[in-house]
Amino acid sequence: MSITLRPGLKSDAAEIALLVNIATHGGIGMGWAQDERIGDTYDPAEIGRLEMLDDSSELNWRNATMAESDGEIAGMLLGYREPETMPPMPVGLPAFLVPIVELERLATSRWFISMLAVHLDWRSKGIGAQLLDLAETKRAETQGRGLALIVEDANLGARKLYERRGFAVETSRPMRRYPDGTAPGQDWLLMVKD
Repeated sequence: MSITLRPGLKSDAAEIALLVNIATHGGIGMGWAQDERIGDTYDPAEIGRLEMLDDSSELNWRNATMAESDGEIAGMLLGYREPETMPPMPVGLPAFLVPIVELERLATSRWFISMLAVHLDWRSKGIGAQLLDLAETKRAETQGRGLALIVEDANLGARKLYERRGFAVETSRPMRRYPDGTAPGQDWLLMVKD
């Protein structure tokens, strides 16, 4: 099995949205289903695709790297270097996003792993580790003072991977549920590797 890592393309927006939804255990899709545009799209995935095309947010196709094998997308890393000083807290955030944004704002000057996801059939094949290696490279290229990510406390598999790679929990915030969410966790954890 040969895995190629390549920059995300605008044409990958739908696949990136799917992987972002996988990374959030379906939670962000529940948020997309509440979007006012949903009536015109008929599917929350279309809202996600539109979000990944939106250049006004860091969460978009330009910050994605795709893991690919024989023309099939296997996984994705989406991240960016956080600024030295964070802008003011956004006004009007949905309640479920507040603790996540609060934690991300503590990741100043670090390269932030916003989303890391691997499709089901590709898991346990080292793709997550390759994407974390790439995050290390991007941290060095951008002179980030370390890496940071946010993970749900109940996501034990991901937490073990991150801990094996040198990440440690720095702080946490109580979770607020996505609209109609059923996530089993209690806390969002900010994990860092300096």
